Amino acid sequence: MKSNIIIQKDKNQIIKICRNHTEFKKELYIYRKKPKFVPKLLDHNGKNTVILEYIEGNPIIDLINPDFTKLALLFVELHSLESKKGKKICLKDSNPKNFIVSSKEQKYYMLDFSEWEYDYPESDLIHFLLFWASIYPFEKFQKIFNQFKNAYRTSLPINPIAWEIFLPEIISAFDGRRRKYNKSQNPLSKDVMANRELMAEI
Repeated sequence: MKSNIIIQKDKNQIIKICRNHTEFKKELYIYRKKPKFVPKLLDHNGKNTVILEYIEGNPIIDLINPDFTKLALLFVELHSLESKKGKKICLKDSNPKNFIVSSKEQKYYMLDFSEWEYDYPESDLIHFLLFWASIYPFEKFQKIFNQFKNAYRTSLPINPIAWEIFLPEIISAFDGRRRKYNKSQNPLSKDVMANRELMAEI
């Protein structure tokens, strides 16, 4: 069961009813920090519901050419929020539907923090890029991969050893989820193997 989302455009707000109190606390923890890259927290009920500012916009998956420099900077902002024993706050669920671009400002937002954890940021970045490696032809993926990693590195480092360790594990998990949820009807890009090899060149 997914969280229940109620959009109230007339009130300029979204009501999100979380699946359980743990997810609610995770969402609230991030929104209370008031980062610039998330919708504003308007209210909550202390149990399982948060009320957020409604952002008129489009998921990045619906865009012809998402700006991967701006997307990388979202992760920079997230990973800069807080550290714990060398780990950063990481989104974990990097579904493209969790990223939108506002129609008015063309500002990029990150959504859905119900699964965030303290982790090594390399894991977060790989999770995000792996989806695009699965759908883009090599030339396009090469371009966005370089844009993304270079933009991220302008502010935060990427540990190549951690990247090398996490990459095969995350690829295995990604392929496992596709098999589990029978996504064979959505074939991978013919260049997926070349794209994954490129990802190893961090």
